[in-house]
Amino acid sequence: MSELIVNTISGLSDLSVGNTTVNTAITSTGITQNGDNISPVQSFRNKIINGNFDFWQRGTTGTSGYVADRWSTGVVGSTAAISRQSFTLGQTDVPNEPSYFHRAVVTSVAGAGNFCVLGQKIESVRTLAGQTATLSFWAKADASKNIAIEGIQSFGTGGSPSTVVTEIGVTTCALTTSWQKFTITVSIPSISGKTLGSNNDDNLRFFFWFDAGSDYNSRTNSLGQQSGTFDIAQVQLEPRSVATPFEVRPPGVELALCQRYYQQIGNLGTSLNAMSFKGYNAAGAYDLFTLPTIVQMRTSPTVSAVGTWATTNCGQPSMTGLSPTSISFQVQITALGQYVLTSNNSGHFTAEAEL
Repeated sequence: MSELIVNTISGLSDLSVGNTTVNTAITSTGITQNGDNISPVQSFRNKIINGNFDFWQRGTTGTSGYVADRWSTGVVGSTAAISRQSFTLGQTDVPNEPSYFHRAVVTSVAGAGNFCVLGQKIESVRTLAGQTATLSFWAKADASKNIAIEGIQSFGTGGSPSTVVTEIGVTTCALTTSWQKFTITVSIPSISGKTLGSNNDDNLRFFFWFDAGSDYNSRTNSLGQQSGTFDIAQVQLEPRSVATPFEVRPPGVELALCQRYYQQIGNLGTSLNAMSFKGYNAAGAYDLFTLPTIVQMRTSPTVSAVGTWATTNCGQPSMTGLSPTSISFQVQITALGQYVLTSNNSGHFTAEAEL
């Protein structure tokens, strides 16, 4: 299939309204009138979810794993302090008036196998396979430091999947103490002849390498080991050879995309949202409850009951059944009669279906 990329369509007639002439042009980034972009290209072209770092359901600080939604920090040997940082209102260094950016404060510990990396797994290794893609992002550091970017194709787990393909588009980016936009064009390998695993967890992923021992020289352009503060904002991966402006999706849409992989069900810090479950049963009996997930999840999630639940004549909730669209839990009744289970200010369920 061929792709036609049009940078500008010229020769359009200007639109006249009364004594006003509106100069109209169609470009690769949308429709402009008198130089203003009035219809930006919106097509879910950004394959990264939460590239604007707006959502942090698990909390706004951490040391490894998932902190910002869909973004995971991997560390071995070295350590990291992850946090959500706020942009100053009205700043003009990074466009689109973003609210937050991702910060990693890395403390490097010498070791050939040690590293610190930030990455996102994009569902399905079919994503952009055999295509030219462009990764764009904004970044800065506490001093002049390099980071490395790497793409990876994982064919999943279970059965006999093909070997992971690493070292895709490895690029060194020279950060300074000021925000800069980086644009990297990558040829994503074809997956023809490859075999997927049986667990439906194959993915395309991109890594931001901050610290890398010598075992990872070929994957990082010999980045080496370093400590420092690394800030990342507005990450976009799109199927074309040029970068377009960052796609700002409606907050409700972006949150729903995040909730396919992780969501919190129930009360979130206020008694106004407390859940209450009541019933009547015999001593030692179990009653079962089912709740819908907020959005359909990628697969049957791992669910935990979090916080302290207020109980009257029953025990704490325990999980019994899971599906992409619902979770089920049970409570055991203490004595014959009515019972009440209430989530109070802290009780809720977490459901995770990350890749």
